[in-house]
Amino acid sequence: MKTRHPYPGFVHRPWLLALCIAWAPATAQDIVVDQDMSPDEKSSGWLPYVFSTDSLETAFGFGAGVSGTGSQRQASLLGTAFGTTNDSFLASGAFSDYRLPGSDRLFLDAFLLGAHYTDDRVYADIDHDPDMPRAGSNDSLEDDFLSGITNDYQFELNLDYQLPLGSASESSVPVYMLDRGVLDSGATGGNQWNPLQSGITTLSTMLFYRYRDIDDDINDPDNELLFYRTNGLQLKLDYNNTDFPKNPARGSRQTLTVARDFGLGDSTNTWTNLRLESTKYLDLGAGRHTRQRVLALNFWTAYSPTWRTDPDNPGVVRNRPPSYLGASLGGWDRMRAYPGGRYADKAAVYYGAEIRAIPAWNPLGDLPLIRYFDIDWMQFVGFVEAGRVSDHYDTDMFTDDLKVDAGVGVRLMAFRQVVRLDFAIGEEGASVWAMYSQPFAR
Repeated sequence: MKTRHPYPGFVHRPWLLALCIAWAPATAQDIVVDQDMSPDEKSSGWLPYVFSTDSLETAFGFGAGVSGTGSQRQASLLGTAFGTTNDSFLASGAFSDYRLPGSDRLFLDAFLLGAHYTDDRVYADIDHDPDMPRAGSNDSLEDDFLSGITNDYQFELNLDYQLPLGSASESSVPVYMLDRGVLDSGATGGNQWNPLQSGITTLSTMLFYRYRDIDDDINDPDNELLFYRTNGLQLKLDYNNTDFPKNPARGSRQTLTVARDFGLGDSTNTWTNLRLESTKYLDLGAGRHTRQRVLALNFWTAYSPTWRTDPDNPGVVRNRPPSYLGASLGGWDRMRAYPGGRYADKAAVYYGAEIRAIPAWNPLGDLPLIRYFDIDWMQFVGFVEAGRVSDHYDTDMFTDDLKVDAGVGVRLMAFRQVVRLDFAIGEEGASVWAMYSQPFAR
């Protein structure tokens, strides 16, 4: 009989999961319309899809969504489900940006997901060799992981309060008017850094719950190799001083996040994590053959003060957060050449830079069938990234032994939402990610 190990740090590889919701309406407390549309106009769409990855084989799914629910034009409802040829499946739904009755500035988001994967990857140790780096650490081996069958259940409930400051002093739901997908009017920031005069400041509170396990024997599902259960509270302060948050051309954004599992109920253990992110956008103007050129610079760091390594077994860590809420690198947003959760430790740092250009030429807007997706522009991107994880938060972490990757991407403005396909290459190989939203803007 196998032994179950509580391990709150492991993550799976979502791969192209986000492809299923990439077309969906944006989820933000705003209204985005073309010049020929009314701000009260609603939009909806549906999409069957097929994709293939090494961990899911071939997947067949369906997604649907609507932007503007009831009398609330900024709210959206979407859902997706797929099944695969290797007997994996997923179903998820999200209800976003619903303004609560009796309040002009309090918004509700809810997210629910259930999934079963038959070929998952976990950067974790069960029987750690003390002479080897711990799995997921900065010097860990590429093939130091477990693989098996995973069940994943997740729920999040988020309340956003938009402060009556800056560009939100008069209205909590800004309206952005676009000219073929590029901001024409309604900018909410970018000209000066002053929360009292410019930008949108939001306080967020999120209640979260997640359960995950992994088993290497499909005939013995009651004896997991690893599992974790986490629930708790996340607080976030976000100052978004960009002109157009979905595709910024100028301005900046700063976000401070604190997450805590208090060990209530069936939680595996307690933990705390702190995260800070800062992004700067520089408008390089239009070119001879481009409508827009932007340089985006990002800095992100995370620290888990509760993280404790067992002195008798350095492979065992106590009071660590799950990687998706902790100091981890790899995946579709940070260190894109690496699988999700490839690196995780007590602390992490990340640097990113992108050059984004929207050409004047857009052949996709008028093509039959593709025209249904309302594609306003294509954007070509080059990017470079550097980062590392560490068991100490000190000055050396910011410069020593950094992992580096680079890549290119293609972005589309479809249904007035940015979707992307990024290809990145690093010292351990290459990865391709399909996702919604620009990096540095989630």
